[in-house]
Amino acid sequence: MLFLKILSLMFALQLTFSVSAQTMADRCTGQDTPVERLLLQQATADSIIIKWRGEADSVCVGTRLELLHIDSTAVAEGNHKVARIEGLEADTKYYYSIGSGPTGKANHYFHTAPAPNSLPEDGNIRLWLLGDSGTAGEIDDEGVSEHPGEALMVKEGYYRFLRQQENYETADLVLLLGDNAYPSGTDQQWQHSFFNIYPEEIQTTTIVPTIGNHEMGMGPFDACPFSELLGGIPGCDAGPVVIPIGGASMASDPMSYDSNGGGPDGTGMPYLDIFTLPSRGEAGGVPSGTEQYYSIDYGIVHIVSLDSQLSVQDPDQLDAMAQWLQDDLIENSLAWTVVIFHHPPYSKGHNHDSDLEDREIWMREKINPIIDEYGVDVVYGGHAHSYERSWYLNGHYGNSESFDSTQHAELDASGNPAYGQAGAPYQQVSPSTDRDNRTVYTVNGSSG
Repeated sequence: MLFLKILSLMFALQLTFSVSAQTMADRCTGQDTPVERLLLQQATADSIIIKWRGEADSVCVGTRLELLHIDSTAVAEGNHKVARIEGLEADTKYYYSIGSGPTGKANHYFHTAPAPNSLPEDGNIRLWLLGDSGTAGEIDDEGVSEHPGEALMVKEGYYRFLRQQENYETADLVLLLGDNAYPSGTDQQWQHSFFNIYPEEIQTTTIVPTIGNHEMGMGPFDACPFSELLGGIPGCDAGPVVIPIGGASMASDPMSYDSNGGGPDGTGMPYLDIFTLPSRGEAGGVPSGTEQYYSIDYGIVHIVSLDSQLSVQDPDQLDAMAQWLQDDLIENSLAWTVVIFHHPPYSKGHNHDSDLEDREIWMREKINPIIDEYGVDVVYGGHAHSYERSWYLNGHYGNSESFDSTQHAELDASGNPAYGQAGAPYQQVSPSTDRDNRTVYTVNGSSG
């Protein structure tokens, strides 16, 4: 009996030594390196992209803060380094070290997506929507912010709301609804408006963006219709007075990006350099062949980001995007579908009117019928600097005067448009049509 105990002890010691030796061999051996613009992209159930600007050329991850062991080499992509880490476990928290140090930092972590068509362990998927949040990038000639603290106040309000909830949980994904760097989407304006405002959030939460008009830089603008509002503009009595302003580009080619009104920079949109987007279906969905629009799967949610800025300006590009959207939604089998694009098809916000502006009209006429046909649940946009939410809609593709609530909205028991509020939420399958063919459209264009 004593011999068996000694033998068992020797085996246990040998096993412990072997495991410890193997663990030490698997540890990363680099050095954690400070970098800038740390950003998470394309979280799937078994992979993620970590992106940064700096000298480090690798990253190491692991489920234990003090024991990182999965090493990945980064590649240069534009002005950034990009590392795609694969072979991960679904719905799992990982820590990471830029530079492949063996120990991570408490605020450098990410969660992989839940398994396909599944909820995460906490039972919820939370999205944080940020539209038209880029005012921190508007700085005068003396370097002073023209909108001091506005974006930070929105962020603080978000956390204040979370703290009031019974179960405090932050977002799984951050959805950017466009115009996230004013006034012309330059690299420096992205620094002020995005990287400086959300440094902790973007290094722990995956970012899902879409293109707004200010992401496309400067464009020609006739100021004369606003002459009276601006106190008079010299020269308007002789004809249009055209000036370059941020957000006014009418181009369909991202290489026509103009940062300062002096003509194309020749470098393309900073947006497409800053973000690495799944044009090949790397994160779920049908490959789009372009980073201007794409889709991802996250657990039970299919998210589509459309381009209402450039692609709509060219009929062939708009047709291609519409066909891709149809193909993508046909292939989608997840329970919930969310679509984001910047220009809202229904809006009477104080600075934009979807009856009068081309991009909103083109999206409403070309894209909304596909949204209706293939069971999109919610559409989020920005552009109008307000908050608006539609009724539960289907089949309305004209201007506001053609809207008939008895035909285009879900009705309540009294025959009025249903509001979908607490106690009587909208049903995914419409009681009136017995189909999943109604959509709520929300404008969130006041995020700072």
